Amino acid sequence: MKVRTAQSPVPTVRSTTSVPGRNVILYKQPPLPEAIPGSGRSFSDSPLKQILADISSRAISPRAMQRLSLDLYAGGIITWEEHEDLAFQAELHPDFPRTIGALTGDKPRPDHPRDFVKEWEGRLDFELRHSPEGGKRERALRILSVLRRIDSPTNATA
Repeated sequence: MKVRTAQSPVPTVRSTTSVPGRNVILYKQPPLPEAIPGSGRSFSDSPLKQILADISSRAISPRAMQRLSLDLYAGGIITWEEHEDLAFQAELHPDFPRTIGALTGDKPRPDHPRDFVKEWEGRLDFELRHSPEGGKRERALRILSVLRRIDSPTNATA
């Protein structure tokens, strides 16, 4: 009877016969891995809650909204297309004073807080009137619901 052992966590193999091709092999199961304790962090200390802790979607600057949009995308809360829609802030473009600003008479204020819930309500209303079956309507609705939830988060610590 031969005994072969492996150097890695492969089970111990024992052959019970010496007839080539007809060996009966018995396996000894490897031990179960040790349990690794959790991080000790409660749900209320989650990274998402830390991202949203000091943010109000009713008073956030375009520059901060662009950063928040990336965080929401990285956290899996919004899709890439929704991130593109939410992160695009015309006031951050260097040509704003010569393009949109020239038409509206506004100066860019990328660090001045705005009510993005109100803005996205207007965008959703526009999409409902002009493209009732388009994908932009669904994205605007989803973005608006995410922005509303940021202002009134639920308490998930039960």
